[in-house]
Amino acid sequence: MKKAEDRSIKFNISRALIGVVYASMVCMCIVFAILLAKMRSNLVESHREMGNTTEKESTISMTSLSMDRIMDIAECKADLADNEFVEFMKMVRIIASEAEFIYDNRADYSYRDVPLPNAGNDGKLAVQLLHSASVDMSDKKIDSEVGLLGNAQGVLLSANKNFESMDSDYIATETGIMIQADYISGKKFDESGNILPYEANTRPWYVGAKETGKPFYTPVSKDAHTNRVGIMCGVPIVSDGDFKGVAGAGMYLDNVEDMVSNSALGETGDACIIKQNGAVLFSTRSEGDLVASVDEVDLRTIGNNELSEVVTKALGGGKGVALTFIDGEAFYFAYAPMKTVGWTFAIMLSKEEVERPTKTLISYLNQVTKDAIYKSNDVIKAAFTIVIFIMIVVCFINRAIAGRVSDRIVMPINRLTESVKSIRGDSLEFVWDEDTGDETQLLAESFGSLTSRLKKYIEDIQTITAEKERIGVELNVATQIQADMLPCIFPAFPERAEFDIYASMTPAKEVGGDFYDFFLLDNDHLAMVMADVSGKGVPAALFMVISKTLIKDRAQMCRSPKTILEEVNNILYESNTEGMFVTVWLGILEISTGRVIAANAGHEYPAIRGKEGEFRLLKDKHGMMAGAMPDVMYTEYEFEIKRGGSLFLYTDGVTEATDADEVLFGTDRMLTALNCDSNSSPKELLTNVKKSIDDFVGTAPQFDDITMMCVTWYGIES
Repeated sequence: MKKAEDRSIKFNISRALIGVVYASMVCMCIVFAILLAKMRSNLVESHREMGNTTEKESTISMTSLSMDRIMDIAECKADLADNEFVEFMKMVRIIASEAEFIYDNRADYSYRDVPLPNAGNDGKLAVQLLHSASVDMSDKKIDSEVGLLGNAQGVLLSANKNFESMDSDYIATETGIMIQADYISGKKFDESGNILPYEANTRPWYVGAKETGKPFYTPVSKDAHTNRVGIMCGVPIVSDGDFKGVAGAGMYLDNVEDMVSNSALGETGDACIIKQNGAVLFSTRSEGDLVASVDEVDLRTIGNNELSEVVTKALGGGKGVALTFIDGEAFYFAYAPMKTVGWTFAIMLSKEEVERPTKTLISYLNQVTKDAIYKSNDVIKAAFTIVIFIMIVVCFINRAIAGRVSDRIVMPINRLTESVKSIRGDSLEFVWDEDTGDETQLLAESFGSLTSRLKKYIEDIQTITAEKERIGVELNVATQIQADMLPCIFPAFPERAEFDIYASMTPAKEVGGDFYDFFLLDNDHLAMVMADVSGKGVPAALFMVISKTLIKDRAQMCRSPKTILEEVNNILYESNTEGMFVTVWLGILEISTGRVIAANAGHEYPAIRGKEGEFRLLKDKHGMMAGAMPDVMYTEYEFEIKRGGSLFLYTDGVTEATDADEVLFGTDRMLTALNCDSNSSPKELLTNVKKSIDDFVGTAPQFDDITMMCVTWYGIES
């Protein structure tokens, strides 16, 4: 009976159905295992590709941002430090100009006594007379020269008082006399109380200025009385083509040292200044290759070839960022030139600190990858458990239910696998719109969270880049606003045949400090302004706007250039907490006669041309620059433009334009450019001068604003 049942159709169908079910389940298990293995492989590969892509892009972005940042800081600090020497040299030039003017116009000055050193003035700012041991002070010529130069005492005192870093300033002559303003009157005597002789013509600042014929900075040295680090500057004094002596001053470098001390960046960042001889002058490091040392060690000779190569490039006047080794550690070394003294400002940041954010991110990604793999392993184990349970259950249910259950398990895994496979390269989009409610859903949510964080990180980097571009756009707008404030429509007065006027300005940075202006006060008077604000960039531009507005406002109410400048000077000084100033040439042309009334607040000499003649400098009397000190009295003077003649005004950006060898364009080249076709229109004259400057400078960068204005007076036809 048993055998008959084993061979019955029911038994065979049951056995066949069970076999089919078992076979189906085995096949399903095999397919399921393959899919899970493939999914796990895709997961690991996807994480690896995302990690490599993120590491590469993050390293490039972080390194680029860091290099740009330290380069910007190095350039900014170099400009700020160099500006100290530029402003100091300008102050010494003012002293030299005053001495030259006194020599050129000696008939206009009376004798003014200069006191000998007085020990009771020690610690106070005082002027005293010193001289060489070979000078006979009873000589009438010597006494006359002392009395003539005594008229420069006010300028010496004013310059020393108003320049914080100056320790002393002086005028020394070829005849052996020296007029000096300082705080150490008591140090001018020997042990017996006799006044010590002073051999000025042997001093480096005197010899250097005399031999070079231009402003000269001495090497750095320590002050014998205060032990503070300082530097001296000499400017030659020339009258009627004869060398008369040197105007000079000493400057403490405390402010420059503070700039270095306040330039540390990050945890490993440092800063230093390297002199022309390759030695470190100031540094935030207290030991190692870049420590500031009294031994004057040349960094190019310490055996560090990579550092030597970078320092050589830096001292060549270049700027840039290089990866080098300092004290055995890799650093990004950013350097920028201090043109005036030939030094270099350097900022360093370790390579390890630059790359640290990327390493942290990669470490985090690796940990996330490990966590995802652990979770996937748990999901796989859980899935196999579910499959085994389903196999037991399916043994007692029909084939259709088994198929539906298999589909329910396998299909979400297939979709998750496809979504994971789509995450490759730059594509970080993970799409999952199902809610399975099981471990597959948890794994999908983990993927979604990971890709969202990566996308957020990339968006942050893009936001930083966009912000940098926005700042650039705003600076361009500021440049346009500044340009729009200056008269720029030419011909400016097409209805006036009595004169022709043209002006131009080329800023050195996005926004500059030079400005010009011209406007009619009435039908017969034309006001002309040419000015140069100290400093560069946005601060100079803001000061320029205030100065321009004040000058024009006062000119509308007053016809005296002297009074206008005195009122503007006092207004600027009242709120000038940053110590800025502006040089101004202001003139008012009487259109009917060609007569000009003018005043000069520390600005360049104008150039004037008679009809069919050549341009020449009109050496007027300079006053103090506006905004530097209160209650300054300015001097007016008059001159006449001949019919068909021209007046040319400019800023020091014209004469001080330098070529790649740091040679100045100078006044002589400017006059040559003007006189090559001196009968041209104002626009053509300015075009000739600008072309001459461009040809002379070549590829060298522009360090100062170039501003010019020319007016030609034709008069009224009779």
